[in-house]
Amino acid sequence: MIMTNPEAQTGKSFDQHASLGKLLFLAIISIALCSFGPLSVFAPVPLVLAFLIYGRLTTLLIGGFSTSLLWFFSYKYAVPLMIAGMYLTSMLYAILIAEVILRDINPVKGLITTGIILVSIIGGSLIGFNQLSKTSVKNELKSSVTKLMTMVKEQNKNNDTINAGGEESRAFQDLISKPEELAVEIYGILPAIIFVISFFGLWICLYMTLRNSMIWRYKHLYSYTLKDLINFKAPEFFVWPLIVSLVCVVGTDYGLPKLAHTFGTNLLYCLGVFYLFQGFGVYNAFLQYLRIGGILKTMFVVFTLVMAYKFLAILGMFDMWFDFRKFFINKKKDEGDIL
Repeated sequence: MIMTNPEAQTGKSFDQHASLGKLLFLAIISIALCSFGPLSVFAPVPLVLAFLIYGRLTTLLIGGFSTSLLWFFSYKYAVPLMIAGMYLTSMLYAILIAEVILRDINPVKGLITTGIILVSIIGGSLIGFNQLSKTSVKNELKSSVTKLMTMVKEQNKNNDTINAGGEESRAFQDLISKPEELAVEIYGILPAIIFVISFFGLWICLYMTLRNSMIWRYKHLYSYTLKDLINFKAPEFFVWPLIVSLVCVVGTDYGLPKLAHTFGTNLLYCLGVFYLFQGFGVYNAFLQYLRIGGILKTMFVVFTLVMAYKFLAILGMFDMWFDFRKFFINKKKDEGDIL
């Protein structure tokens, strides 16, 4: 008899006895990541692993329990309420990503579908807040930015580096002295911020989940690998909205209304996130061509995503015309999920 059960195929068995401790550990890791600023982008990954290894119901129960504890501690022991909110958001990300794998959906198709769902949820929530709340989203944003800039100003009032003068110092002082103008600028590109954060957050978590598929593949026979996500290519028709966005951004210097600049900027950033994914695929092919792997490759990837994301987006845009991957095919080797 041919065994199709994933556990039978891999020769591994699921240790039910130790499941609760491991599940709690994954929840704690996710909470810890939520409290470390930029690292919070990885917070959904442990929860995705929990969904894949322990199932939907068990993970939802532990997620609800953890969220309740965080809300309780935030009121009783001055734990930042933001951590509870970020953990709840991470749970939403994890549910969407886990469903892509549990339903055996192509990762690119899953990314687009879950991204649209996430943007719709966040956008709908903001619209609902705007309609039902006594204050508007714009006023709430102004209040939050003003408080943040006031706190930053207080923390840096005795900073000799900031008060020493110079172009960078003047730019920083100008930024923190005009919080309302900054809030208006942020509000103008809020749609792009929601869109980019939603899609990039889903992509990076899906990337990490597929990269570490050896942890959960004995439970689920997912038909796709990390390469299916890495080889992402933006549709060719994206070039038309790209042209429209550039015309709107540049055209404001030649008579177009300011609203055109706002629209063009939002559209440009929304398209840019897809070109970033495509550019990363080209960059990955280049690193494989140079036979760079292991920890060194991880360092290159992290550094480039953080410091040169605009370069990757531009690279992805030009890849539509030049197909850079074909220049790296001779020495490219099959690395499976270890990227």
